[in-house]
Amino acid sequence: MAVKFASELYDRLDNTSAARFANCRLRLPCMVFRVTEVGLSYEPSQETRYEVKADGLCDLLVITAHSIVQFSHIKPTQQAFVLVRPWDRSLLELPDFTDLQDDTENEGDHWTPPSSPPGDSPSRSVVKHEVDDLESRALRLVVRLGQPFGAFLLARQRGGEYKRVASDRDIIAQVKDVASVRDLMDVRMI
Repeated sequence: MAVKFASELYDRLDNTSAARFANCRLRLPCMVFRVTEVGLSYEPSQETRYEVKADGLCDLLVITAHSIVQFSHIKPTQQAFVLVRPWDRSLLELPDFTDLQDDTENEGDHWTPPSSPPGDSPSRSVVKHEVDDLESRALRLVVRLGQPFGAFLLARQRGGEYKRVASDRDIIAQVKDVASVRDLMDVRMI
């Protein structure tokens, strides 16, 4: 079951479009987590601290030197907020073909297919090896998605666009339970 889920998630993320600029806007593939609550943390300091809760993530703290207008009690807004993990294709562990060199000048170097056990055809052995490699990469992806990551706090604007909410420090988030990643995984372009 875990291998099937991991492989489906891997395929979904592998088919995600790359980040791009269009009409002076950044289109960024992200994993999106809906913010459910933002509260002001009252501690004696020069910094303003906000306790942020989001679906599927451990509670976290956003710290700024100045208060964030969107979270002001004086002028509350009905904006929707999300925490996002910008997608990084390197998490897929895809082969890097830029490192391959042109070895046509060296006649001694020839690629040989991996040996196969008796009774298996060489092509069947290569396919099985590729499937096993893909499954192990998919499982490693799920493990890495459970590790802490740098997140952006975004506020939804009119027209469906998002604007980053400034923070003086990195926002480090972590998924509560890797097993529940399937239910919480909202991958989209923002």
